[in-house]
Amino acid sequence: MRINEVLVVEGKYDAAKLSGIVAGLIITTGGFSIYRDEEKRELIKNLGKKRGIIILTDSDAAGFRIRNYIKNFAKGAVIKHAYIPAVQGKESRKSAPSKEGTLGVEGLPNEIILEALRRAGATEETPRAGRLLNYTDLFELGISGTPGSAERRRELLATIGLPLRLSKKALLETLNATYSYEEMVAICRKKPVLFWDFHGTLTLPEHTWSDVAMRSILKRRPNSTLTWEELHQKLRHNCLPWWVYPGENTKPLTEKGAWWHYVEQNFAAVYKELGFNSEEAREMAKEFRPVLTAPETHHLREDAAEVLATLQKRGYRQVLVSNNFPELSKIVEALGLMPYFSDLVVSGLVGYDKPKKEIFDYAMAVAGHPQQAIMIGDNAQDDVAGAKAAGLGAIGIDRAADAPDADFGANTLSELLNVLR
Repeated sequence: MRINEVLVVEGKYDAAKLSGIVAGLIITTGGFSIYRDEEKRELIKNLGKKRGIIILTDSDAAGFRIRNYIKNFAKGAVIKHAYIPAVQGKESRKSAPSKEGTLGVEGLPNEIILEALRRAGATEETPRAGRLLNYTDLFELGISGTPGSAERRRELLATIGLPLRLSKKALLETLNATYSYEEMVAICRKKPVLFWDFHGTLTLPEHTWSDVAMRSILKRRPNSTLTWEELHQKLRHNCLPWWVYPGENTKPLTEKGAWWHYVEQNFAAVYKELGFNSEEAREMAKEFRPVLTAPETHHLREDAAEVLATLQKRGYRQVLVSNNFPELSKIVEALGLMPYFSDLVVSGLVGYDKPKKEIFDYAMAVAGHPQQAIMIGDNAQDDVAGAKAAGLGAIGIDRAADAPDADFGANTLSELLNVLR
């Protein structure tokens, strides 16, 4: 039985028992030493977000304390609990039974452990073709023991979404749990960095700003004859920095609170033009922030997480490059996408908006000036034309699939997997 999830057990004897009956990545907590081991906690948390975790601890009080500790620090990961029965007895290697007199994982029959894993919902992984990696491979791939290997290893770990501080042993075990030697050779070949747009590309293309504005107006004037289309057209050339391109310099908006102050002032001015008094206009303009910064307002495309995960596993480094409000990182994290990005470039934080060349130059610098980068987005001007003008490749998604400047067009994110091998 080859387990897809990361298996977390207490000690080395538990791991030895488990490795004799299942195949997969097994991580030990070292008992309560997990409380002091930040590197191991980060490893469990990061891998858990990608593959899920199965916690298999002893049935005593100590086992449940460790189980609850893992559950708390690994929030955001899919956690499954495998429980073993409290069977009285003593392991043969011990001179005395445990404090509670029950057998631990290492002392139970194989079938009981397998049944516990099945009940927990363990998923079986399809066997991978190719051989396992060894320490010599890490040397030959230039990620261990060679000049510059530390930097190359950090770049690799950032690309595939693993903690940057992994021991050589932990690195080899973790890579072998996910990749074959042949797959790792392909990943270590230089690939272009992928720059991703957010709204309309990874999320559904909803007109949230206009929707919020319309609700605010109708709440105060239920009989208003203003149509949504009329309001949307009025807002399209006002209010948001990227809506007024190539408008004024937005670098000053990176000061604390300046971005929302600017946006709220602009919306308030539109409301006043529509006949609302100054107090009403200011009050209505403040209704955007709580709605836009709520994770439930943003709806991922059905295949977004799967595509990001697959491309990351193939060795593509991914950076989010978005025209958006300063708090976007909280939305990305809440939607479960943060593990797939090595960096986030958000216009509200850097002071440049797509399609300006400066934001693409900034993203290239953040990514370490790669030889090649490809912008993926649904806006023909901001994402495609802007990227091409800055010397990047560009892939148009959805409404930008037929953009004339695009190097490739796709109606769905999943279609990218046929091109980005």
